[in-house]
Amino acid sequence: MRRVIIIIAALALSACAAFRPKVENGQFAVQPGQGAALIAVTMTSFDPDTAQAGVVINGVGGNIYVQAQQYTDYIRAPGDEPDGKGRLFLINLPAGDYRITEANGSWMQEIGGWRYREYVTVPRNDPFHVDAGRVVYLGQMHINLNYRPDAQTSDTRARDLNHAQVLWGVTDTRNIDFRPLSSAAQP
Repeated sequence: MRRVIIIIAALALSACAAFRPKVENGQFAVQPGQGAALIAVTMTSFDPDTAQAGVVINGVGGNIYVQAQQYTDYIRAPGDEPDGKGRLFLINLPAGDYRITEANGSWMQEIGGWRYREYVTVPRNDPFHVDAGRVVYLGQMHINLNYRPDAQTSDTRARDLNHAQVLWGVTDTRNIDFRPLSSAAQP
């Protein structure tokens, strides 16, 4: 039952997060008393047509879930680099402390003519802080949905800032604090 609720919430939040973030004077616009987190969610899967991956964030703003689809979402990379298979999210949050507690994903399986969705969950423990009026860049959470599911973090700011500039019009990064997540923080 919990998974069904998470999937429904994911679809609703993914639809909201798909909209272009508000940009003023070339910077991400944050509401008064609020901040934001900028995170890329990417994935690898043997089934790119049905694969989806996301992260669960817990904190002052409650529980938040963002999800990317491998088939339809991409993060525009600069030059000849391949685009990221996933989505770049700007998540508006009240100022405070947060933690990514889970990375998860799913894909369709077929056995004996029956199709079903296979789910995997990778526990995480990635703390971060959001300051009012600021955007915290968390880097990339890459979820591997192949034989041994796992989730790894990395600093992909060159690609992510290119996406923000080319598709969203962000040309001024002075209100972004670069604090990529570290895989070393895991349990």
